[in-house]
Amino acid sequence: MNRSTSRSDPLLYTISHFKEIARKNLFAENGKIAHDTGRCAVCNPGIAGLDPFSVYLEVIVESVLVRRPRLDEALVSEINGDRAMAGLKTNLTVRRLLDGSPDALDSWAAWVREALAAGLGLLSIHSSTSLDFDLDEQGPMGRGPLIESKIRYIIDHQKKMAG
Repeated sequence: MNRSTSRSDPLLYTISHFKEIARKNLFAENGKIAHDTGRCAVCNPGIAGLDPFSVYLEVIVESVLVRRPRLDEALVSEINGDRAMAGLKTNLTVRRLLDGSPDALDSWAAWVREALAAGLGLLSIHSSTSLDFDLDEQGPMGRGPLIESKIRYIIDHQKKMAG
C-alpha cells in the first residue's frame, strides 16, 4: 500500500462509519457505536494526515448529506422552523429556495451552518480523545473559506437532488 493510500484510509473508514451512524439516525449516540477506534480519525485526531478540523468537517458534511440529501418538503419544514425561532416569516417553499432569492438562500445556508455546528458538537463527545471545535471560532482562525465552501457544497448537492 502506498503512503497516500494508507493516509487516506483512516479518513475513508471514518467517513463510512459516520455515514452509517447518520443513516441509522444515531448521531447523538455516536460514541456508543462499536467501531475500530484505531482507524477512526475522530478518535485519533491527526491520523488521516490532515488537520483535525478539516477531517471533522468532512465527516459532518458527508453525514448531513446522508440525513438530508436533497431539497424537499422535509428540509423546507426544518428551515422554516429555524426561521420561526428567529422570528422570521415561515414562507419558504422548495420553489423559492430553488429560485434563489437572497432571503431564502440565507436561511438555507444558516440551516446548513447550524447542522455543521451541531455535528461538530456531537463529534466532540465521540470519545475521550475527540477534539472540540466551535464552528464560529474557526472562521476568524482562517477557516472561513473552507466552511463556506462546505456550506455551498451541501446546498449545491441538495439542490441538484431536489425533487
